Amino acid sequence: MEPSPKDTTTQKKKRAICDRCKFPKEKACICKALLDTPLSALFNRCRVIVLQHPHELRRKNRSLPLVELALFGQHLSQTEQQNSSASDDDFVMKRIVGRRIGEKSDDAVLKLLSDPNEVVVLVFPHPNAMDLEDGLALAESKIKGTSQNHEGETKSATNTTSPDGNLSGKKMTLIFIDASWKHAKEMDNKTEAAGVWPKHLIRVQLTPSTSSTSNQEETSNDAFVQRRFQIRAPPSPDHLSTAECLAWIASRVEGNSDIYEGIMKVLDYMVELWRGFARPDGDKRKGGGSFTDGDGCREMTQKRRKITSNKK
Repeated sequence: MEPSPKDTTTQKKKRAICDRCKFPKEKACICKALLDTPLSALFNRCRVIVLQHPHELRRKNRSLPLVELALFGQHLSQTEQQNSSASDDDFVMKRIVGRRIGEKSDDAVLKLLSDPNEVVVLVFPHPNAMDLEDGLALAESKIKGTSQNHEGETKSATNTTSPDGNLSGKKMTLIFIDASWKHAKEMDNKTEAAGVWPKHLIRVQLTPSTSSTSNQEETSNDAFVQRRFQIRAPPSPDHLSTAECLAWIASRVEGNSDIYEGIMKVLDYMVELWRGFARPDGDKRKGGGSFTDGDGCREMTQKRRKITSNKK
């Protein structure tokens, strides 16, 4: 018996998925935006830990997977991260899914955070948080002080000069929380209540610029940070997605704007694809999308500052 027209129309073809970026090949593959050399090779002064709320895994418009693609050239599953060669502090970025640090964290992360000699910076608003530039200056001075205190001790291959000239070879640990504002605050409070945040933790926050409260003027200077990931609606023009915040601060610490622009190239490409799918009126019905999808409250505020570079 031949299938009825109704049966044939309901039989949808399964979309082919790209093996590398894991997006649909035909219309959403973003491999064209990926660099030939993964950006992870540029990380010499810092490592990144992202505490991600489980609900973020359900969102189709989250930005963190795009960071993984830019840094490593592929998505990293939780199993791949846990079984990686990062047995101690030798990693570029680790993503921890849970409602607090310590809930499902691997031993390497907990050991790192409990080490009083490590310099750990949490990027999240808090009454005791410092301005970003002041906080990073303090962190860098601690790294310098640690290296000076260890002069004269036995030198090893892991505590010499890094490829970028970092004499101590010691890295700063940057922590970001990837969640809605409501969940992010809960995650911070739970981690603090559990006593997992290190006593030597440096809290920093990104302060809104005057443009978010006045006339919202735009600047054409590419050296200044502007919001470009328009898939999720921000509370103000100065609010950044997790990916943008991570990219900008890592670029600041490494003194290398290639990190920021490399990650943003992937985000920009995804935004262009979403624009092609979105209805002009923002209608979310079948066949269209909207740039107001998602919470939007998970974004971080920031000052428009120049990204310095130590490259010659």
